[in-house]
Amino acid sequence: MALKRHSRGATPRAPLASAGGPAGYALILVSAFLFAAGGNVVKALFRLGYSPLVLAQLRIWSAFLGLFLSLLVIRPSLLLVARSELPSLAIFGGVGLAGVQLSYYLTISRINIAVALLVQYLGLVAVTAFERYRRQQEVGVQVWAALAMVLIGAFFAVGAYQPALLRVNLPGVMLGLVSAGFFAFYILRASTLARRLNTWTILLYGFGAGSVLWAAFDAASGTGLPADLRIWVVMALIGLVGTLLAHGLFVMALRTVRPSTAGIIATAEPVFAGLIAYLVLGDRLQPLQVLGAAVIVAGIIAVQAGHRTGAVTAPPIQ
Repeated sequence: MALKRHSRGATPRAPLASAGGPAGYALILVSAFLFAAGGNVVKALFRLGYSPLVLAQLRIWSAFLGLFLSLLVIRPSLLLVARSELPSLAIFGGVGLAGVQLSYYLTISRINIAVALLVQYLGLVAVTAFERYRRQQEVGVQVWAALAMVLIGAFFAVGAYQPALLRVNLPGVMLGLVSAGFFAFYILRASTLARRLNTWTILLYGFGAGSVLWAAFDAASGTGLPADLRIWVVMALIGLVGTLLAHGLFVMALRTVRPSTAGIIATAEPVFAGLIAYLVLGDRLQPLQVLGAAVIVAGIIAVQAGHRTGAVTAPPIQ
């Protein structure tokens, strides 16, 4: 793959005029739905005994291969990127994409998925604080209130209040906090790259770097891959829809929606996950879970109502 500057592949596009508008919010909500759908399938595979580490890498490999082949046929110009961007893209892929997946899957191998997801959402506090104190952007009371609402709502929506889930597993919790840090890095780094590079170029190199790291992890740990072709097919579909498309829509939205606002809206994922589990899998939802989902929705509505603070202030394009 040629790694040179190309006017169409590396030239950033100007931010949309309707920054922070309904289009960006819609992209994040669809992304959250796709993540939730893929998560339900992966959760079912966990119950069948498949390793979280194996499933994580199958997702990212499928996403990379699918995106590479698609761009090769449809828009090969996006395969090219300025050499100066390679370090940033490698860090985004290795630390952001691969890091958050690896740490999250290691976490859920030690603690319940619901608790792991809740701990990971704590990364949104870091995102909002970084935006306010490092980037010196105004973060209104409405945003902080919405963040508190979605975190409280997520606690109940994922069922983390259940006594059986509150047993402390210190290594699992610590891994969850590491995952939260990677999650915050992913959102913030993606928001920066999305201002100057095409979404699919970002993800191509990001998934590529992540795939290389997963291969190195396998070589070092001796992790074996499944021999059943069916699991490869299932994970390929999840990789294309629940990973590639979901990440693509989210990164695309970050061109016009501030990271703190985007992260808050993305907490719709457990709401969608609960609805899918109820409607498709027949899982029962407890009253407190329904209440938690309602609080999340209220928090999302609150941050959307203050859409002016959610808009991206466009810097000069370089």
